[in-house]
Formats: sequence, C-alpha cells, structure tokens
Amino acid sequence: MAKRSATDDLDDAVDALMADPRAPLPRMNPRLVALLRVAADLRDLPREAFKARLRAELLSRGGAPPSAGRPLVTAEDIRARLEEMAREPRMVAHDLRAALGDLPEMTMRFLASLNRCTVGVSRFSEPSHWERHPAGDELLHILEGEADVVTLTDGGPVRSTVRAGSIFICPRGLWHRVLPRSPLSMLFATPGEGTEHSDAQEPRRKGRGRAGAGTRRGRGAAALVAHDLRAALSGLPELAITSNTTAEEADAAVRPIASLDQCTLGVMRYSGLTPWERHPDGDELLHPLEGEVDVTVLTDGGPAHVTVRAGSVFVCPRGLWHRQLARPAVTMFFGTPEKTTEISWAEDPRRAV
Repeated sequence: MAKRSATDDLDDAVDALMADPRAPLPRMNPRLVALLRVAADLRDLPREAFKARLRAELLSRGGAPPSAGRPLVTAEDIRARLEEMAREPRMVAHDLRAALGDLPEMTMRFLASLNRCTVGVSRFSEPSHWERHPAGDELLHILEGEADVVTLTDGGPVRSTVRAGSIFICPRGLWHRVLPRSPLSMLFATPGEGTEHSDAQEPRRKGRGRAGAGTRRGRGAAALVAHDLRAALSGLPELAITSNTTAEEADAAVRPIASLDQCTLGVMRYSGLTPWERHPDGDELLHPLEGEVDVTVLTDGGPAHVTVRAGSVFVCPRGLWHRQLARPAVTMFFGTPEKTTEISWAEDPRRAV
C-alpha cells in the first residue's frame, strides 16, 4: 500500500473539520497541528459583519424581514420586538405592502427605529383608545382609508380629517385618538417612551400632568391639519441633479410640509446621483412615492447598498455618509434632521473631512 503523505493527512483532517465544525480537532502529525489550527480559525467564516451586510442587502430586495412579519398585540409582544430590532441590521428597506399583506385587524408591525420613534404599520377599523406621547411628536401617514383624528387642546377638542395619501402630526404631549371612517392601513412613527393610554371618556381627568403640555411649544389648533402629499407635489419641478446643481436650484425643488421633532418632513422629485451627505444630529427617513433609488451607505464594515422602491421605507442612521441614485427618477417623501447636514462630492467623503 502506498505511503500516505503529510498533504493527504492534512486533507483528511480538514474534511473532517468541515463535516462537523463543532467537533474537536482530530489527532494528527504534530508538524501539521499549526496548519490545522489555522483551518479551525477559518471554519466559521464569513465574519458576522459580512453576513449582516449580506442579509441586509438580500432583505432590501425581498421586502420585509421575517422578524418584522409577526403581528404585535400585547405589551409583551412589543417588548420582545423592540429587543429584536436592537440586534437587527439597519440597512434594510421595508416594503409597506408586504408588511401589511397579512396583518390582522387591530394589530401592528414594527419595522425600524427613527431617532426616538418606532416606525411601523397598523391596520384597524375601530376607534383607537386615547394616547399621548411626552417624548415627542407622532407621525401618522394614512395609506388606505380615511379617519378623523381628535386632539385635546387647551382650547378644546380639534377634529382633523386625514385621507389616504395624507400625513398628520400629533404634537408632543397632547391626548389624541383615531376614529376610522373606513378600514385603515397606516404608517406611523411613534415615540414610545413614556406613552400613556386611556379608555376614559375624558383622559385629561385621569392622566398625569397638564393636558395641554404640547401647546407650550406653539403647537395649537392651527397646526392640527392633515397634509395631502399629492397636493404638496403639485407644480413642484423635477430636479436633475449634477455636480453643478446649486443650493438655490435644490431648494426650489423641495417642498417642506411639517416638522417631526428635529426632522423636516417634505417632498421632492429628482433624478441623477445625489452628493454624499450625512446628518450628525439624527436619522433620516426615506419613503419613495414613485420610482426607486439605490442608496449607498458608508459603514464601518464597508459600503452597504440598498434599493428602496416605491411604497417602501428606509432609515439612514445618524452620522453615516450616504448618497442616492434615482432610477431613473423618484418622487420622495422624506424626514431629514434640521440642524446640521454635511455635503460632499468627494469620491470618499470620509477622507475629505
């Protein structure tokens, strides 16, 4: 019988290692132990950062992540989902139609985090309970159906009608409830910390603190109106972005609509490749209404590429350089931090800072 070589012994040992990665290292020629230890160190590749980035890119092409698919009903469901979200990759576009597809009545799904808010979808046709959010404003975006939102202000209740394709901002600290006029599908961004609920007819008699806490920031009845996104887009020119686009041209193509705490909410139409930008003061929300964009985000693990299609939402984390390539043009609803935005046309903006 032919004498086995050291290479044959190493091949067999590596095969055994790959067949059962959890098995202890096999006994073999001491001269080959060092090489086998290298193979053992490599057996768990690819590294977690690569796997997380790959998962994010695959999910961005396939709709809502599996963990976002579970309907939330109880407080325990909500706590468990928030813990899951803290461990999940953030470079994921969430398809709202997929997230709503099999959502039962009177339930919701959490999709992503946006600054102090949780972004999610819900489906319901019965009146909600009263609630208020001391930690910040709440965004309601009606996707299907129509509802009245009743808000309790120092001047009395204010009823605002919100139709499909419109948004409504519930000011920080004010009690409010949603009264559907028809079955509703809704996108929301809710600041959960400290949120209070009440089934009382008059929740201000049961709750803690002043009923009109939100009005101290100038958010009275005048601000409690719905904003129709299609109406806001009417007459807005499409911006063809190039490296020669001026700030004045960009501003003329953007229509601010409302504020959500530190973010400006607005709409715009554009084509081309945007410059790199980052927002040190908060996350940015992107929600294409028509068309799609390829978003590139520069992370510590390398560039992450996410395709965000019409009817999806994507949250770009604070402080990360990112840019968008419209394919071929996009109509965008956005929520961008107001304070500091940095812009760069450099090939790698991190080296230019």
